[in-house]
Amino acid sequence: MVQTATRPPLVRGKWYPMSWEEFLDWCDEGQSEWVDGKGIAYVSNSPLHIRRVKFLGTLLDLYMSVFGLGEVFFDNLLLRLPTRPSGRMPDIVVLGRDQLDQVREQWADGPALFAAEFLSDESVERDLFEKRAEFERGGIREYPTIDARPGRREFRYLRLDEDGHYRDVVPDAQGRYHSEALPGFWLDPNWFWQDPLPDVHRLMLRIAPEAYRAYLTSILDWEADE
Repeated sequence: MVQTATRPPLVRGKWYPMSWEEFLDWCDEGQSEWVDGKGIAYVSNSPLHIRRVKFLGTLLDLYMSVFGLGEVFFDNLLLRLPTRPSGRMPDIVVLGRDQLDQVREQWADGPALFAAEFLSDESVERDLFEKRAEFERGGIREYPTIDARPGRREFRYLRLDEDGHYRDVVPDAQGRYHSEALPGFWLDPNWFWQDPLPDVHRLMLRIAPEAYRAYLTSILDWEADE
């Protein structure tokens, strides 16, 4: 008698041996990853974590739209890197225009311009060490990590140097971190500790005032012509 393979139960936080194809069929819509032939579904994130991811993801999405630089994913996109058999799911992934052909039906292949992780109690080791090493080898140009645990205010911004190693980005005199992968974009870590979080439209008027005003004007003009 031929036995039919059964899917492992969905117990969050536990690794199960499976192929990449089995993982794609098994993983749910939440945070899930596949590494070295094993899949895992993570515990749900806290509201604080979710709000901070949404805040930065929305700000980046506005910026990328204004300048036509590419696309932002902050809704559980699997990212496959060539340097290790894995499918990682950063909180935020930014792909440049020339990288959009890497997007498949259920994942994206290859390195990204920018990936961000928001730390939780169960993700610290994974985000600060495991993923850092993978993202460095995989060629993700910039990798900020922001603490999303209550009462924590830890922030780090890494960028690949000419030798392909991550180095800490030094903030300017005002404490702002400037991106090279996303030209003209900068962020202030203090934004993440505010309650409520800042309005992204007001921040855009600080980051790129002329370009954002022109972008809004073009939208209003288009609406008027309809």
